[in-house]
Amino acid sequence: MSATFPPTWPGLDAAGLLWKSAAEVVPRPAPALQSWLLDPGSLTARLKTLAGPQFRVRVLEQGWVHHCSPALLQCFAPHVARQRMWSRKVLLQCGQTPWVAAHSLIPLSSMQGPLKRLRRLDERPLGEFLFREPSMQRFQLELTQDAGIWGRRSLFYLHGRPLLVAEFFLPALLQAAEAAPSS
Repeated sequence: MSATFPPTWPGLDAAGLLWKSAAEVVPRPAPALQSWLLDPGSLTARLKTLAGPQFRVRVLEQGWVHHCSPALLQCFAPHVARQRMWSRKVLLQCGQTPWVAAHSLIPLSSMQGPLKRLRRLDERPLGEFLFREPSMQRFQLELTQDAGIWGRRSLFYLHGRPLLVAEFFLPALLQAAEAAPSS
């Protein structure tokens, strides 16, 4: 598919995003939103719990990119930042309603060995794969806000190889979370 994020939804490559550690973010997001932004667990698992069988992944765009913004390249070691990156943009949805716009960047060197299957996720969630891997480590949780939409990005390492994931939390998710019965 070659659709793009709607212009009102940022992606990792959006110009002008200012990423900060959670401690540096002022003003703080609302507590309900913070629970999503700062959750160290699997976003996919949490979304599946809320959406039930209506959870789905809609792939908007995926493929190799050769040039990333300098701000993005700073997330990776210099020798990694010069590589081609596998870019994947998806919507995590409840039925037809987008809840999260997600964008991942995976350097060519990270797509070797057991991680080469990341190119063939199609409509399966990356989060399921990440959180099943015993070697998974997560670093650099950073937050941003753009046009009232909050996002987070993390640098993950699987088998010692990096990949960058950003997730932007759309208003429909927060509405659904507020309306859901407490468990």
